[in-house]
Amino acid sequence: MNDKRRDGIESGKGLELASIMECRECTCFNLRKAARVVTQIFDQALRSIDLRATQFTLLALAFAHGPITVTKLSDEMVADRTTLSRNLNPMEKSGLIRITQGSDKRTRIVAITDAGRRKLEEAYPLWKKAQVGIKEAMGADKWGSLISNASDLVDLARLDRGASV
Repeated sequence: MNDKRRDGIESGKGLELASIMECRECTCFNLRKAARVVTQIFDQALRSIDLRATQFTLLALAFAHGPITVTKLSDEMVADRTTLSRNLNPMEKSGLIRITQGSDKRTRIVAITDAGRRKLEEAYPLWKKAQVGIKEAMGADKWGSLISNASDLVDLARLDRGASV
């Protein structure tokens, strides 16, 4: 017996090609695809100084926020702590950041080192060139809409998780 769910889709009914083709419009798929393209552009821009786009972002946040807890940094990145730790560990090994224990044994503090500041200074013009290139290629209006809409999505996700916006 087929039960009709709240979303109007009947469970147990075979999929039709026309129905499954709407997956090409999947929000998740399209945003992840766009994110991969943008990441590739920034990774290529930073490759000459042996830095990845995610590392640049982490250095910039560590610099901007001063010493910051891993929890707060993961909130800023909208990333889980495990993923964040995987990204931070090689940066600590290469001396770009320092991770120390906070006043609570469960709290870890991330701080940019002098080497990290120098790397950030070296990376910034390369990042800026890639940033301007994307803005120019998209056009100011489309780029502004993209950033605004992406920020709105992040805000919604934070509200759903009960985090402060």
